[in-house]
Amino acid sequence: MKTPVAAWDDEDPSSEKQVMLTKPTGTRTSLALTILVWCGLIACVYSMAADDLAQWDFNVYYSAAHAFASGGNPYVPIHPHPRLQGNLTFQYPPLTLYLLQWTTLFSLASAKLIWLGLKLIALAFLAWLWQRDFERLDLSWSIALFIALGFNAALLRDFVTGNISTFEQLGVWFAFSLLVRDRPYAAAAILACVAQFKLLPAAFIVLIPMARPHYGYKPFVAGCAIFLGLLAMNWFNSGLTHAYLDLFSNANMRMDDRGISNPSSLSLFRDSIDLTAYVPGLPYNRDAGTLAYIAYLVALILLLIRAIWNRPTIFRNADPRLLLYFGCALFTVAVPRMKDYAYILMLMPTLFVVRDICKRQITPNYLLLALGLMVCAQPQQTNVPGLTALIYMLQAYMPLFMAAAVMVYIFGTLVRTSTQDRIGDLPIV
Repeated sequence: MKTPVAAWDDEDPSSEKQVMLTKPTGTRTSLALTILVWCGLIACVYSMAADDLAQWDFNVYYSAAHAFASGGNPYVPIHPHPRLQGNLTFQYPPLTLYLLQWTTLFSLASAKLIWLGLKLIALAFLAWLWQRDFERLDLSWSIALFIALGFNAALLRDFVTGNISTFEQLGVWFAFSLLVRDRPYAAAAILACVAQFKLLPAAFIVLIPMARPHYGYKPFVAGCAIFLGLLAMNWFNSGLTHAYLDLFSNANMRMDDRGISNPSSLSLFRDSIDLTAYVPGLPYNRDAGTLAYIAYLVALILLLIRAIWNRPTIFRNADPRLLLYFGCALFTVAVPRMKDYAYILMLMPTLFVVRDICKRQITPNYLLLALGLMVCAQPQQTNVPGLTALIYMLQAYMPLFMAAAVMVYIFGTLVRTSTQDRIGDLPIV
């Protein structure tokens, strides 16, 4: 039996239970704020288009595509922005270069404008998918600000860097949409294709048998087979594949970004361990951060297994959207590399949590604590020992902390609804 496309379809939008984030702008103040916010966002996008130094990641794609077309090595580092520390290198498998060959037909300036335009179109389709199958969206100033500035302006950061993250998110959420609409094989194929760039999104294929258990493991196996089959095609160009694999052993590669540009759990542990180097008398082990991350990952897996073992119906009775939201949050707090713009993934799960809190009129202590820490974290230097480092950690890794809080909340919601009927009233606003 298919799960309804939207659990909120029977709700009255004008009901008093609807929270501010779902109400259309009706007052003059709200209308003025909406116009002001959208004008600001349009000006922001225009400034990106007019800035020759913006979209530096696309510079890397452009350079790699031209090198590939001319028979050169696309994995040669370049320095696309004078204010960037270090060089940038194309970091995707050779097969993905074929999708960038269109850039060889244009100058860099023209290709950048086309890239920005394509991303705006992708964002429009992404918003349409979110609205259709996940969370209600409108043009109000509150929704616009949340989408644009949520998680340290993840979406705007993707636009200004010129990364592929918006396209990647469109593919991921399109697959999620297909999964919600009971098309697991199509969802598996889409995820397998999307994961060819950054590889890690292949982990989302695991969600398919959980969200649609009545299909068994066949869609999961099919997705894994497509992913591995496409990945194996890179060996048709063994020279470039070896150059790609060499990136992971190159000490000069910017694969160890820390802090605000890569607020991942591995970076958090490495930064935390590195702080001990400044404490007199404490031994310092450079590899301790990586070991701590591995221990954290094992503990996370064991806790999840224990929770599922104690409540075997927690996923079987869950609404697929809740499972996908939980999967997004778990992915965010678990993967070793989570760039700032990749936090677009957390926008819809977080919007669900905010609306559910407002609907249930609750304020969990851990969410209040996280919000309070975010407000209190000031950027200035202090003379209190250790406080400056603590403020830096709070600011740099706040997206990760908030993702962890969202994950805990959604898991609690899964537990709370695990005894309800799969097609019943679920707290999705």
